[in-house]
Amino acid sequence: MATTFHEAQASILALNDDERPFVYEATDAGVVGRWNYANQKWAAVLGAQSIDADYTLWVVLDEANGTFSFDEQETVERGGLSAGGDGIGLSYERSTFRGHKKSYSFNLGAAILAKVTDRQGDHVGQTYGYTFDTDEIKQPVIDTLEAAGWEPRRKGLFGKLFGA
Repeated sequence: MATTFHEAQASILALNDDERPFVYEATDAGVVGRWNYANQKWAAVLGAQSIDADYTLWVVLDEANGTFSFDEQETVERGGLSAGGDGIGLSYERSTFRGHKKSYSFNLGAAILAKVTDRQGDHVGQTYGYTFDTDEIKQPVIDTLEAAGWEPRRKGLFGKLFGA
């Protein structure tokens, strides 16, 4: 038997830890996890660039059925200024994805000056980088909810025919 909505929600919120790069917050429907996994700016000899990337995980708890589901969104913004033999260039890109996602990515670089911002504050130096894995934020939630008797909500035709 699954725990109550409030007990399940409290169990997920108990996962918060200053060592984790993300945070879980309570919502009316369950919990939201927020991770600003890349907030970096760097300068090189002939240019400068930045990246700001956010991932949001909504955990929807259905107490009546003892099930949970995820909804995810990722937003990535990149900008840059460059100068060289071809002239001066300026670039900006923004992309947003919403749905179900499994992703792993990383970035590592060196520059004359780099600024990286995370939950512990600003860090200035000559290197920048990040790693991002959706399992890092999702798996602790799955493990916690399954230990509390909750099951993933079955989606799609086969889920509706054979699942909860």
